[in-house]
Parts: sequence; C-alpha cells; structure tokens
Amino acid sequence: MKVKILAAMVVVATVVAMTEASLVPPYPGRDCKHWCKDNNKALYCCGPPGITYPPLIREHPGKCPSVRSTCTGVRSFRPKLCPHDGACDFRSKCCYDACVEHHVCKTVEFY
Repeated sequence: MKVKILAAMVVVATVVAMTEASLVPPYPGRDCKHWCKDNNKALYCCGPPGITYPPLIREHPGKCPSVRSTCTGVRSFRPKLCPHDGACDFRSKCCYDACVEHHVCKTVEFY
C-alpha cells in the first residue's frame, strides 16, 4: 500500500513539474515573431513560431504594475502569455512577470 501511495505522489509531482516547466518553454531565437524586453532590458522571444496572436492595433491605456522582486508560487489562475497589448483584454496590458519569466496580461494601473 505504501508503495502505491509513493508511486502516486511521484506521478503527481512529475505532472506538476512538467506543467510548470511547460508554462514558458525556452524558445530559440530563429523564426521568432515577437521580441520583448525582460525586467533587465534583455531581449527574449515572446512570440514563438506556431502561435498566432492578434495584431497590435494600439497600446492599451494605463501602465504595467511594478515587477515583483519575490514570487509566492501561488496563482489563482494560469497567466495568459502575450507579446504585446493586442493579445490582452482592453483592461489589461502585456507586462513582464519575473516569476513566469515572460510577458503576461496584467490588470492596468492608471496614472
């Protein structure tokens, strides 16, 4: 019985780790559709080939929230990855998230 419980725990841990790792796969630079800057101003591919995003018609109003310095690891929902504001709802902006290490749609802050 203990072996079955241990095996089930290993399977669950593996699925969780694979889900977290697949959230932001490392994209090679070639064939990149969109380039973004992280919080250190370094460019990375935020629009990999094979994923279609709506066009950026105009930047959404407001500003991105400050980038957090620590991550809690707790999320109420899976973040929506984005290369620009056009991929987000109008009340959101495409902002860098240091915890996800990618741009995600975030609720805007107004000036």
